[in-house]
Amino acid sequence: MKNGGIQIRVSDMLFILQKRWKTIAGLTLLGLVFGCVLSGMTYVQTSFQTYEVTGSFAITTQNGQGKYINGSTAANNNDFHLAEDMVDAVRYIILSDQVLNRVINDQELLGVTIGQIRSNLTVEQYKDTQILEMTLTWRTPAEGLEIWNALVGAVNQELPRVLQLGSLVMINQAEAQLVGVGGASSLQLWALLAMLGFAAGVGIALLELLTHPTINNVRDVEGMLGLETIGVIPHDGRFFQKHGSLLSIEDTKTSKIYQNYNAAAYILRNRMGTKEKHHCFYVTSAAAREGKTSVAANLAMQLSDMEHRTLLIDFNTRNPGLGALFLSEVDYAHSLNALYRGDATVDEAVTTLTGYLDLLPTVLEHTPIPMDSTVEELIHQLKERYEYVIIDAAPVGQVSDTLSLNRVANAVLFVVGYDSATVPEIQNSLERLDKSGIRVIGCVVNGVSRGAKNSPRGSSAPQRRKPSPSAEPFQAPAEPEMISEMLHSSADASASRPVSDVRTARPRNVMADLLAQSEEPDEHSDSDVMSALLQMGVKGEFDQNDSEDKTLST
Repeated sequence: MKNGGIQIRVSDMLFILQKRWKTIAGLTLLGLVFGCVLSGMTYVQTSFQTYEVTGSFAITTQNGQGKYINGSTAANNNDFHLAEDMVDAVRYIILSDQVLNRVINDQELLGVTIGQIRSNLTVEQYKDTQILEMTLTWRTPAEGLEIWNALVGAVNQELPRVLQLGSLVMINQAEAQLVGVGGASSLQLWALLAMLGFAAGVGIALLELLTHPTINNVRDVEGMLGLETIGVIPHDGRFFQKHGSLLSIEDTKTSKIYQNYNAAAYILRNRMGTKEKHHCFYVTSAAAREGKTSVAANLAMQLSDMEHRTLLIDFNTRNPGLGALFLSEVDYAHSLNALYRGDATVDEAVTTLTGYLDLLPTVLEHTPIPMDSTVEELIHQLKERYEYVIIDAAPVGQVSDTLSLNRVANAVLFVVGYDSATVPEIQNSLERLDKSGIRVIGCVVNGVSRGAKNSPRGSSAPQRRKPSPSAEPFQAPAEPEMISEMLHSSADASASRPVSDVRTARPRNVMADLLAQSEEPDEHSDSDVMSALLQMGVKGEFDQNDSEDKTLST
C-alpha cells in the first residue's frame, strides 16, 4: 500500500514493529497491570456488597380484615388515589428505625446495624403509581433475600398500627443478582486491557512508519531515490572511539567497516576519474547525525592509504566535529578560522596527520565562517597541493549555504543514515542538489543494522577473507596496466554523463562498468577482470557469490 506516494511494504511494518518492540511490550504490560489494579479495586469495593436483591410490590388501602375504606372488598377510584398518596408515607416507614430494627431482631443479624441496611436499601416509585421497587445490596444472596422479605413483612405489620390502614401486595418476588467482579470476569478484563495496550503500541509504531518513513532497506536507495550506492557501512560501535583518535583504533584492517570503506574508496576514486590530477568534493546529508563526518574521515584515510595526497576540510562551521575524530584538542591557531582571518599561514593552519593525509579543522565561533570569495580562493589554492580535497559540509537539507560549495567542488557525495532522516527529507535534499547543477557521484549508506537485508538488488556487502598470519603490513597495491586503462575509461564516461543521469539512470555494478567501458572488452576474459578486481582489495579477496548482481558498490 501507499501513503502520500511512499510505498509501505510488509517488511517495513515488521521493521518498525521490531524497532519499537519495547514500546509495544511496555504498553501491553501497562494494560495488564491496569486491569489487575482495576480488578483489585472492584474486589475491595464489592467484597461486602456483592449481590443486588430486587423486587416490587403495590400499596393498597385494605385493612386487616381485607376491606377497603368504602367498607367493601372491592376497590373504587378513591381507593386507588389514596394508595398513590400513601407512597411517600410507606417509603418513610420502610426506612424507619422501627421497621429496620424489627428486621434485625427477627432475623437475628449479628453485627448488622440499622445504618448498614439503610445505606444499602433504595425504594423507588414506579412512574407515579402506587407501585414501589425496592433494591437491597448485600454481601450474600441468601441473607439478602431474607432481609428483603422481612422488610415487606415488617411494613405490613406497621402500616395498620401507624396509618390505621394499608397493606403491601407482592408483584415481583425478590431475586438476587451478582454485581461484583468474579474470577472469570477478572481474566477477561486483564486480557482485554492487555490487548488494548498491545494495539496501542502497534498503532504508535505504524503511525511512526506513516509519519516518519526512513530508509531501512538499502535497495530503496537505488530504487526509490535513484542514487548509486558506492558503500554500505555496517553499524559497529566498537570501531569508533568517542574520545580517541580515529588513527589510533586497533585492528581496523580486520573490521567489516574498514573493509567496506576500503571498497567504497576504490569505487569513489573510479567515479571521480583520473583525467584530472586534483579533485575536490564535499560530503553532505539530508539531516544531522547521519554519520557524514565519519564517512568523510574514513574515506580520506583510505585514499591516503592508497598514497594519494589528501586534505580533509571541516566546513560544518555551525557544528564542527571533524577535528575531534583525529585530535584531542582543536585550537584556533591551527584552524580554518585562523587561516580565513589571516592569523595563520596555510602551513600553520593545516595539521599533518600522516604522510599522505592532512587536516584543516574548524573551531566553533559565534559568527560562522561564510562561503565568500576569501574562502573560495583559499580552497582553490589548497586544491593545487593535493590530489583529493574532501570537505565535510553541513547537511544540505538544513543549511542552504552548503550549496555555495559548488563554486569550489566538482562533485558531492551524499550520506544516507540507516533509519535516520525521513524519505521526504532525503528526496528534498537530492532535489536541491540536482537543481544546483552539482554532480552527485553516489551515496554511502551509513550505520546499517546487523543482520538486516540491505544490499542493493539482493547482493551482500563485500566480505574480506581473514588474512593469514604471515600477511604483510598494509600497502596500497599497485594497479596493473589493464585495470588502469579500464578505470580511465570508466572515469571518462562517468565525467561526461549529465548530472540528471547520475540520479535517474539504473545503477550499474563495478564489473559491468569495467567490461562496458573497456576499449577492447572481448580481449579480456572473465577471469582477467576478476583478477583485476581482486587486486583492488588490500592483501585479501572479496568474496564473490554466484549471483550476477553481486557488486562492490554495496
